[in-house]
Amino acid sequence: MWTLRLFSLALVYTGVAAPQFAYAVLIVLLFSWSLHYLLRAFSYLRWKMRPWFTAEPQVARYLTDDEYREQAEATTARALEELRQACCRPDFPSWLAVSRLQAPKKFAEFVLGASHLSPEEVSTHEKQYGLGGAFLEEQLFSLQTDSLPAS
Repeated sequence: MWTLRLFSLALVYTGVAAPQFAYAVLIVLLFSWSLHYLLRAFSYLRWKMRPWFTAEPQVARYLTDDEYREQAEATTARALEELRQACCRPDFPSWLAVSRLQAPKKFAEFVLGASHLSPEEVSTHEKQYGLGGAFLEEQLFSLQTDSLPAS
């Protein structure tokens, strides 16, 4: 078997015109016969090192309603402040933005520091989604009517 391997290496060497390429092919052929030993050693090392590199599973913690609301308010306030700062930069295309808005005066007040919600919008939201709001009542009553058996 070794005779055949050496004969094949000699044929490869003599059959290739560029000696550098022939040397590279010979080295690859010589090491390819023992490549499975190297792969076996790497797999053994990986198996031995596995306990060192495995991370403990992360436990997911769900937010309470209050935590969710606090995070939402903080994120919204931060994003609105970033928007306000972006609109105050000199390279901001203010005329393009104002031309596309339905209420440019409200946008200008927002950029100057006013709230992004008007008092009417806040009261409408409270009526709709607050305690005793129409949306909440609709959800509760539609669930109760859906669960009743048909007569």
